[in-house]
Amino acid sequence: MLEKGGLGLAMAVERRVRIDIFPSEELSIEGVWPGGALSWTSRHPSASPLIAAVVDEVEKWLRNKRGGKGLRSARILVDSSALFSSDGRKSGLGSSAAVTAGLVCALLDAAGCRPDPLDPSVLALAIEAHRRAQGGAGSGYDVSCSFRGGMGVFHGGPLPVWEPCRLWEDPVVCLFPGPSPVSTSEAIRCYALWKKSHRGDAQLFLEESNRSVLEFVHARTTAEAQRHLRACRELGLRVGRAMGVSAEIATPRGLDAAWCKALGAGNELGACLLPAGSAALAEGKEIQRVHASQKGVLWEE
Repeated sequence: MLEKGGLGLAMAVERRVRIDIFPSEELSIEGVWPGGALSWTSRHPSASPLIAAVVDEVEKWLRNKRGGKGLRSARILVDSSALFSSDGRKSGLGSSAAVTAGLVCALLDAAGCRPDPLDPSVLALAIEAHRRAQGGAGSGYDVSCSFRGGMGVFHGGPLPVWEPCRLWEDPVVCLFPGPSPVSTSEAIRCYALWKKSHRGDAQLFLEESNRSVLEFVHARTTAEAQRHLRACRELGLRVGRAMGVSAEIATPRGLDAAWCKALGAGNELGACLLPAGSAALAEGKEIQRVHASQKGVLWEE
């Protein structure tokens, strides 16, 4: 999905970042999550490179749209606890993307310019801010997911495209953790280095990956879906070994390994997409059943 025209299947899950806006004499942004907190102001931008990137991009967007009128003062509280485990480990559910999507909307709202989350220019703004925070790289699929909600086929590129879709049936989706967190920016760096020295292999991987994604999305039977999911998994394992970022992930007891694969960059998080008629699964520390969120950014008055 990093490549122009690269395809991927993505689903927004019902785990939300909560953002509250309060009156203030200066712009300050506070972040909280299990076991951690930060406080950002323009006088201390190094407290969060992500927030600094979002604030700067929103400021430029507002000045361009409103003829020089930029951000306004406000105290913004960002609670991303739902995307972390109780011990403070990030879950791999795109916490930085969800924070970016929510914070862009909060800053625009505080400036008296409440956005429509379906406005493509607002989505492009959030993707650009998130990429900037990651050193200029990133597909934008997780930001698109946070904005749009639901399930979709993501088309990578400078201006990515999100195409809503449904699978052959609504699968039971379970998530489970990998061995350790993975840095997305570092994984992207490793991929870029591998691609630079293996352009032919990278192009072949892109073509095979796109074909497997479309075949999985358009599968009409359980057997077809399982076969194409296996192809996606094997491609991920192969390119992971080649670039030095492992996609190997152990399947917890209670899940069928034939329906499992690692998600995103590396093996930080695994997913199991079971047919809807599967037997009930035990949920616990290792296995979490998740539900699709049909809506992205939501407002509460």
